[in-house]
Formats: sequence, C-alpha cells, structure tokens
Amino acid sequence: MFARELLLGFALVTSLAPCAVAQGVPARGEKVEGSLPLGNRPGNPTYEMPSGQRLISPFGERPVFSPDGGKIAFIGASYGDAFEYDLATGTVRNLTAHMPNQGFLRVHYLADGSLILAGPHVPAATREETRFKTIELFWLDAAATRPPVPLGITLFEGVATSAISNRIAWAEVTPNGAGLAEAKGTTLKIGDVVVANGGAHVANVREIVTTTADCMIEAQDFLPGDKGLTLPCYNFKPAPGGSMTEVISIDFASKAITRYPTPRNLYGEIEGVFPDGKRTLVECSGDRAAGMDMCVLDLDAKNPLYTRLTHIMDYGRWKYGNPVVRRDGRMIAAQVGSADVIDAGVGQGIVVIDLPKGF
Repeated sequence: MFARELLLGFALVTSLAPCAVAQGVPARGEKVEGSLPLGNRPGNPTYEMPSGQRLISPFGERPVFSPDGGKIAFIGASYGDAFEYDLATGTVRNLTAHMPNQGFLRVHYLADGSLILAGPHVPAATREETRFKTIELFWLDAAATRPPVPLGITLFEGVATSAISNRIAWAEVTPNGAGLAEAKGTTLKIGDVVVANGGAHVANVREIVTTTADCMIEAQDFLPGDKGLTLPCYNFKPAPGGSMTEVISIDFASKAITRYPTPRNLYGEIEGVFPDGKRTLVECSGDRAAGMDMCVLDLDAKNPLYTRLTHIMDYGRWKYGNPVVRRDGRMIAAQVGSADVIDAGVGQGIVVIDLPKGF
C-alpha cells in the first residue's frame, strides 16, 4: 500500500510542481438559495488555487487536525495507510506502515493525542459490502509504534471524537451487520476510550437514539461541552436526483433532534463544525456526482443560512470533500479531487484554507 501511495504522490508532485503556495484569506462567500451550477472554466484548479488556499499533499483523503492544531492526519487512499503532516515542518510520516493491516478508511485524534482508526479486520466480498458491514474501530498510541488495538465496535460510516475528553460517538446499523438493503435504521451510541497499560477499551457505552431506514445517521461532530452532536441524516431510497441528505443535530439530555432545512435543489451534507458550535461546513452541490464545493451553514433551525466558500465547480467535474475546522477556527483542511472517483469519500490530495480571526 505504501509503495503505491508513494508512486501516486510522486506522479502528482511532478504534475503539480508549478503550483505556488498562495497566501491571504478567502472571502466569506455568497448566500446559497438553490443548486450550484457546474462551470466550464479551463485549467486545473489544483494549479490555480485562490489566495489563502494551498495544496499540502498531492495524495490523500479525510483530513483531521491534531488537538493542538499543529498536525493533520489523513488517509493516503481508501483501504490504505494513515499519514500525518506536520504544518510547521512540512514533513509527512506514515502512521500505519509498521503493522500488518487490511487498510483504513478514516483516522481521528482523541483528546489525549492518541488515535482512532476505522477499517476492516476482515474485508467483505466487495468494497461496498466492506464499507457498510465490516468497518471496525481500532485504537493506536500517539507515537504510532504499537499494533492497533481492536475496540470491538462495528460502525456505520464515521466516528465523532470529543475535543475535551476521550469520548467518541458512532452509529451502528440495525440489525447489526446488515447491508443497506436490509437495514431497518441506525442506533447512535457514545462511549469513553479508556487508555491503560498500553491498550485501550471503550467504557460507559450508552445508546442515544435509534432511527428508521429513512434517516440513517452518521456521527459527525460533538457540539461545545459535549452536550450534543451534529449528524447527516441519509435516505438511501431511490429518488429523483439520488439519495437525500438532511442536516440535523441531537441534544444528549433531551434526545431532541433539530433539523436544518436545505434549500431546494441543493445537496448539503454536514461536515466539520466551527469551534463555537453555531456554524458548520457543508459539502454543497446541485448534483454531488458531478462535483462539490464547500459552504458554511449557520446552525439556526429557523434561518439556516448557507453561504458558499469555494468555487472549484467552476472548473467542471471537481470536488472538495470532508472539510474540517481547526479548533482555533483559523484554518480548514479538506480533500480535493476529481468527481469521477470509485466511491464516495475518495480524495486525491489535501488542501488547507487560511481563515481570518473571527471568520
């Protein structure tokens, strides 16, 4: 896996060498009230990034910031190794090359600096079956020198990690192990990763809510004080324009779910939340299969304002994906790549965007 990713990185570095490191900050963007058009601007957006944006890795997907904001971990390629980029030095290290593995789809930091990995212990017959049936959570020490510790959790899509403790949240398909066709819904759970004696386990597990198949939820981000969670709500039933996605949040104390309506004809999938918990990044598009940009959503159920942050779709079939916000609110990291990829979540490089104080 590592050799393949290095070759991919070398090829892209060669082609992207003229790309200058842009400085400055992006504008907040314009209000979004409907679908985003697909443009036909010539050129390659990874060569022509606007002020305030820069490519830090020519391969990779699903970036996350370390607790201190000084590093970015990411997956090299789906079912590949996890890497870590040092923002101060520009150096990259492979976090998982030292251990036999079946590859990973996600990497996250816990508040104590250790890591959570999501990947298959035993792959299923197909990539899709593996993604929805056999993805498990593993714990990895902060130095990334020991074998990963399986946590005994099989999850649906992503995991949320707290900024203030080793608490995590995840969703499980009901019945457990079912594929999308057989799924009756999802159950959201939270628990605490207890690290001791070179190992880890999840304690204090409790169920928060169970949903039906028309709202398959994925844990996204903890809200301030770990009082709740933001989530996408997926409806995979066949519909014009493809599957439908809602932006929702849940309050842990009351179990109340809040919905944030999406403008008509706009696909909006919630991603990284801002530190104040009042705004979040959203993957936004008129047709997610054709391309995606980043929008900012004000988490106000009565006035859920969407504003566009990027314009990669001006170049046609390109997309930003899986954006996250650093805990000081001053930087965004996201994956970039072609819209013509194998699976959802696949990226072909890591981009950072500088934000002004108070953005």
